[in-house]
Amino acid sequence: MWSVKERKGYLRLTTGRIDIDFEMAQNSLTQRTIGPVCSGTISLDISKMKDGDFAGLGLLQQKYGLAGVKITGDSKALVMINASTGKPVEGQRIPLNQKVVYFKAECNFRNRKDVADFYYSLDGKTWMPLGTQLKMAYTFPHFMGYRFALFNYATKNIGGAADFDFFRITSSISTKK
Repeated sequence: MWSVKERKGYLRLTTGRIDIDFEMAQNSLTQRTIGPVCSGTISLDISKMKDGDFAGLGLLQQKYGLAGVKITGDSKALVMINASTGKPVEGQRIPLNQKVVYFKAECNFRNRKDVADFYYSLDGKTWMPLGTQLKMAYTFPHFMGYRFALFNYATKNIGGAADFDFFRITSSISTKK
């Protein structure tokens, strides 16, 4: 349910089954985070997503966090989910009126701080905080450490697609949090 050929220059993740949440979603591409700090940034085109789809950038582990676009009927929203307490909680929801959006997750592992902050941008240049800070906890049900995750899953209809133009990892964050 992924392709780098359907839309040249993009990674397309297409939904192929109904899932109830991020942990159950199988259509995710992951990459290990790096320390002592790192950032993961994506560009996401949502024009092929369907009602019930949720796509974006996550930090995967049992107590995950994610930032993405959720489609509900004809409306689109930027949504941040924080599961650092063990249960997913919506940290923020902002209406969206365009087809391309950018997300960034910044991880700070300095001195066992183990926190992550999520951001969004409408132009790829000006970044705004999104949601609540994720307190990262290392548990064994998944794997050692946190992983960046590009994801797209369906909660209502299959066949929607999210197009990722880029995924960039850097060994820096914007502030010394």
